[in-house]
Amino acid sequence: MVKQSASLDASFWINICVGGVVNFVTDYFDLFTTNIVAKEIRYPLDVLKMKSQTAVLFDSWVQTGTIVIQDPIEPVNWFQDGENTAIALAKERNWFLLMDDANPYHRAKSAGLKVVGSSEFCVLLYDHGRITYDSAGKAIQQTHASKRLKRNALVLLEELKRHKDG
Repeated sequence: MVKQSASLDASFWINICVGGVVNFVTDYFDLFTTNIVAKEIRYPLDVLKMKSQTAVLFDSWVQTGTIVIQDPIEPVNWFQDGENTAIALAKERNWFLLMDDANPYHRAKSAGLKVVGSSEFCVLLYDHGRITYDSAGKAIQQTHASKRLKRNALVLLEELKRHKDG
């Protein structure tokens, strides 16, 4: 399995943490994110002075080089700053975009970017035998992805289960 480079958005990071599948992401992707996205993820630590597990884990992955912070040359101007820079980085480098925010997710897909949401990632993990059907369904339900993205992933998950069962 060849790992792919990917631009990480805060929405995807938070959802794979909440869904309990964060430790699998580095098996599939070399992770890059922007300073603005890093600031969004670190918000609970830096502004609220709360030890958010997602922010603490993010910091440790940045410190070990598991996540590399890199900014795009020219951000797009489609949505909010974090989404714009994550999209622009993926677009400039022809990388995958890891994102869950519904409108930016669909806009990036329509622009031809390779977008993966956390719900789709859970389905991939099930398909590859990394997690069980029940674990994948639970992880998808725990994310804060849009109802549409969750529903699509759950339908695909069920189809895969039927196919695997025979």
